[in-house]
Amino acid sequence: MMNVERRGEGPTIVLLHGLSVDSRVMVAAFDELLSDAGLRRIYVELPGHGGSPPDAAASADGVVAELARIVRGELKTAAAGELEAPLVAGYSYGGYLAQGLVRELGGARGLLLVCPIVEPDFARRRQPPRRVAVRDPELQFSDDPREREAFEEVAVQMSRAVLERFTRVVHPANIAVDAPTVAALRARYALSRPVGDALARLEAPATIVCGRDDHWAGWQDAATLVAQLRHPHFIVLPDCGHLLPFEQPLAFAQAVRDFLSRCL
Repeated sequence: MMNVERRGEGPTIVLLHGLSVDSRVMVAAFDELLSDAGLRRIYVELPGHGGSPPDAAASADGVVAELARIVRGELKTAAAGELEAPLVAGYSYGGYLAQGLVRELGGARGLLLVCPIVEPDFARRRQPPRRVAVRDPELQFSDDPREREAFEEVAVQMSRAVLERFTRVVHPANIAVDAPTVAALRARYALSRPVGDALARLEAPATIVCGRDDHWAGWQDAATLVAQLRHPHFIVLPDCGHLLPFEQPLAFAQAVRDFLSRCL
C-alpha cells in the first residue's frame, strides 16, 4: 500500500514524485498553485518513500498497477456513472510512471510532465553536458556532507535561494528513503509494456516542462513525446536543470497556470 495525502476539493489531480524524494517536493512545488486553481490534490508516495512502507520487490510495473488501483478508488463518479478523468502530474521518475498511469486509466483530463524520465536506460539517454549557470562561492552548507554532495551533483543554479529550498525540502526527502526499495526500483526501473499508443490516443492537453541543462533526465528524449501527443505544449527553460521548479520558480509557475487554463 502506498501512502496517499489528500488536499482540497474540486476536480482531481494526481501528483507523482521522483525516485529518492517524496511528496513534500511535490507539495512545495505545486500545492499553492493547485489550491488557487480549486483542485483536489492527491499526492501518492512510492514504496519506501515518505509514509509508504518498504518493498524489496518493487517494480515499475507493480507501482503503476497499484497507482491505477489507488487512483480509481479516489475518483468521483459522474452523473452518467463514469469515473471522472483526473489530471495527472509527474516529476522526474514520477513523470515516467505518470505515462504508465495514463495508459492504465485509459486517458486523463490533462497530463503535466516536469523533467520527466522518458528513456529508462540511463546509458541511452540524451543529456546535455554538466553546466553550472550560477555559483555563489559563499554558500553555507549543513554539517551533513551528503547535503553538499547531492546539491553540487544536481544544481545548475548554485544560489542561496535554491540551496534553501533544497535543504528544506529535497535533502530531507533524499535521506529518508528506504535504500533497498530504491535499489529494487532501479533494478526494475522500466515498464514492460509501451506507453506510446496510450499517449497517441490522449485527447486532453499535455504539457512537458524541461530544464535546458538537466544532465540527469535530459530534454531531448522528452521532445520525442511531442510527436506522439495530440495536444502537446513543450517548454525548455534555460539556465536550470533537474531542480527546475526551485531554480526557475516564476517560469515554472507560469507553465503550470498555462497548463491548467487549457484543462479546466
